[in-house]
Amino acid sequence: MASIRNIVMVTIMQVAVIVVGVLAAGICHRVLTDHDVAMPLLASMLYWHGVIGLLIPIVWGVGTVVLHLRTNVPDGVKTLAFWLGILILIVMIVFVLYADVTPWFQAMQWNPGGNADD
Repeated sequence: MASIRNIVMVTIMQVAVIVVGVLAAGICHRVLTDHDVAMPLLASMLYWHGVIGLLIPIVWGVGTVVLHLRTNVPDGVKTLAFWLGILILIVMIVFVLYADVTPWFQAMQWNPGGNADD
């Protein structure tokens, strides 16, 4: 299960989630600043510091490949390291969705130029 090909694929998926998250945070930033609305903390963090998140898949991918190539490491540890990468991927997806989707739910509560009674 934990082949080098699978490790590289999970690493690429992690990088893709981060890139999509940073781009979506950029869209949030653009729309919210155009309407003079404060950007939520998580979306702002992702917008300003999201590229640093690329260290997570790089460190996990390199560490898991090195672990996989060592012959004295038990297969159970190699499998555990692989599934840790899947868990990291799931946590990244949840974080990015939460950080980039919640500003749009808050945007639905805006009432620019309208009356509160409309």
